[in-house]
Amino acid sequence: MGLFSPKYPKGAEPVRKESRAARKDREFREQLDKQLKDDFKRLDRESKERSARFWEDYERRNGPGSVDWN
Repeated sequence: MGLFSPKYPKGAEPVRKESRAARKDREFREQLDKQLKDDFKRLDRESKERSARFWEDYERRNGPGSVDWN
């Protein structure tokens, strides 16, 4: 092996150890991503439930068929 040749053959490099800061940053981002997805699902479900309650109340107050859905 020459002075400027790679220490390891291509594809045989040892696995680099992840630094503590990189690990904490990755874990934080994964946790944040999961939390945002869960919050979006929850808020979307709550929005659909509110919408359904609104239209049920509207139909009850104004009579069935009072909304033309076409």
